[in-house]
Amino acid sequence: MPTALQTILVPVDFTPASEDALVYANKLAVRLPAEIVLVHAGTGPGLPPDERAALLRRLEALAERLRYQQLTRQNGRRINYLCHVAAEPLAACLQVLVTGYCADLVVTGQALLDCAAAGAACAPVLLLPERVSCPVLVVPPGHPELPGRLVVAGDFARLGGAQLAPLAALARTAPAHFDLVQFYPPTSAGLAPLKKALRAACAHLPGAITHLLPDDDALEGLSEFCARQEAQLLVLGTADGCLVRRFFNPHYRQTNAFHLGIPVLLLPTSTLPTTACCASCSLRQAAEARLVAQPSTVTF
Repeated sequence: MPTALQTILVPVDFTPASEDALVYANKLAVRLPAEIVLVHAGTGPGLPPDERAALLRRLEALAERLRYQQLTRQNGRRINYLCHVAAEPLAACLQVLVTGYCADLVVTGQALLDCAAAGAACAPVLLLPERVSCPVLVVPPGHPELPGRLVVAGDFARLGGAQLAPLAALARTAPAHFDLVQFYPPTSAGLAPLKKALRAACAHLPGAITHLLPDDDALEGLSEFCARQEAQLLVLGTADGCLVRRFFNPHYRQTNAFHLGIPVLLLPTSTLPTTACCASCSLRQAAEARLVAQPSTVTF
């Protein structure tokens, strides 16, 4: 991802979620500036040429409708769109498209999915941290404005200039304030390396404020921190693939899930989920299935 975003790739399945993603991508494209590639995937290899042409026209019509609904006509004309119809499912072809179009950013609508649920292994959002070489911006329902308050969280010991320096491009979309936050277990000793990593991160984001906070649950702490800071965009760069999957879990039941109400930028640093996490998800799924299967009793 270069210091200036030039190409934004937006998967479109014609759902409200993908329209929300395109609305947000349009705002970014005008400010940065950048061109937008609209991708409709999963049509299958036997799609007749006339149906493919119809899908391309539908993508073009969607782009025209949204840019002139949300932008002034002058700003709308500044966006250059490309349209692509892919036979393969999105999870299988996304990285190929990112490489082929030299995409610097993928913008997608938010899809909440339990990683223990059937079919979750094929869910594109759950695969993004491992399968895509560029950052992925996940947009929640609604039409959020471009961010002025950004929270950057993750494993700063693993985040270098290649991941952090390009965030300055987002700061150009509006006057921006950065909070850098690193959570650690309360029982941890030897915080000097974490403090050093946070100071090094500030070299790439001048003026950022750093926070080193104890918390047993990084996701819980992250959601609460974003709420306190009134964050408008969360940048998440973590090597914990389980954390990313828990992030988009629809069964989040602790405090108010503030993190699900703001756009989140996933940096390409995550790893696959751990065996322990997958085992825990499977156990919970089995317990929920048993609960559903139990006959209900009514007492008068």
